[in-house]
Amino acid sequence: MNSKDIVIASLMGFVSTFEATMILIAVPIISIYFGISHFQASFLVTIYVAIEALLFVPFAVVFERVGLRLGMIFGGALLAAGGFLIFFSSSFVEIELFRIIQAVGASIVLPTSLVYASSIGDDAKRGSAIGTNHTIVSLGYVIGLPVGGIVALLDWKVLFVVSSLLALVCLAFILKIEDVRRVSSIGRSAFGPSLSLSGVLVLVLNIWAGVIVVAMGLIMSLRARLPREYVKSSISGFLHSITRNSFAAYLVFLYAYLGYNALHYSLLVLLFPLSFTFFSLAGGKASDRFGRKLVPMLAFLMMALFSISIFVNSILAEILLGVASGLATTSNTSYTMNSLAQENRVVGSALRTLQGTVAMSIGLTLASIISIGHENITIILVALNLIAAAFVIFYELPKSREGTSNYHDLR
Repeated sequence: MNSKDIVIASLMGFVSTFEATMILIAVPIISIYFGISHFQASFLVTIYVAIEALLFVPFAVVFERVGLRLGMIFGGALLAAGGFLIFFSSSFVEIELFRIIQAVGASIVLPTSLVYASSIGDDAKRGSAIGTNHTIVSLGYVIGLPVGGIVALLDWKVLFVVSSLLALVCLAFILKIEDVRRVSSIGRSAFGPSLSLSGVLVLVLNIWAGVIVVAMGLIMSLRARLPREYVKSSISGFLHSITRNSFAAYLVFLYAYLGYNALHYSLLVLLFPLSFTFFSLAGGKASDRFGRKLVPMLAFLMMALFSISIFVNSILAEILLGVASGLATTSNTSYTMNSLAQENRVVGSALRTLQGTVAMSIGLTLASIISIGHENITIILVALNLIAAAFVIFYELPKSREGTSNYHDLR
């Protein structure tokens, strides 16, 4: 396997994030087209995310055995098929059904994309590989914002065709990459935490169903045997992800409150994911060179410190917080994946992807209930990132997987 394979595999993850971001921008237009409320139209986003959450780990367990390449092919085909079917649909109910097909495809594509990067080469360069994956996948969020704003003004159904065509192009390249198969020792242990996290999203659809799923997950988690270092770094990454998504959603609500239309505020918000994307690769390389404890801890602290810039200028805050988040996310993910043996990285990647999905939902909820004032969002950014930084202090390097790079890391 080589770096070209990472890029090709990451492109399918890019399609998934690109498509999801475009559709989010089009929700207000879809609600007007069908004469439904914004809440009903946003169901296209909600059901997509909820189904993703429920299926990340089960599909990871399946496709780690039959092959990651086959998983990306199957998932990509579902993404493409669902988009074309939506284009030719005539009712909102049909669109919902075909959107479910896309959600199943995305639940396969995203974790297999990350684990491909996690499996490349030796552990000494794990951060660079994951940084490449994060950069490409994050570009989906960056490009999806302005493209979604422009295309939605022309014809919202074209959004689904664009993502379907991109998926087909990626499939042609994926057919040529090397396959990867693993047999994980933590597959069953991951189902408890997976259900607990998924239940948080199911709560949005149905409170009783969500409570049942969370309860089942917590009970099953009592017998979970996940590696201790994986759990520690996952918690710190989860807390940071909540702050990143809270800030992004806060910006959308802020600019909408100030009177900007969808295209305008999608372009204004663009600076945050753009800064994140450019520094994702740098964060991975820095963790390889300077240490997988030192870099994420400093990045979490930077995120807390830079949050003060919100009181100075929102544009400045977008850039500074995007830089800090890019450094934090990839360096922390690098440590998380290095804490797992090769055969466990498929399931580990699925859980990590699920955490990001749940954090997105929590971030959106937090941003929607806090006031437009800067104080509350700053408290969230400072508090959760300081806790995440504190967790790093208790990291213990997995020496058997770090090789000779241990001396770089903060003790």
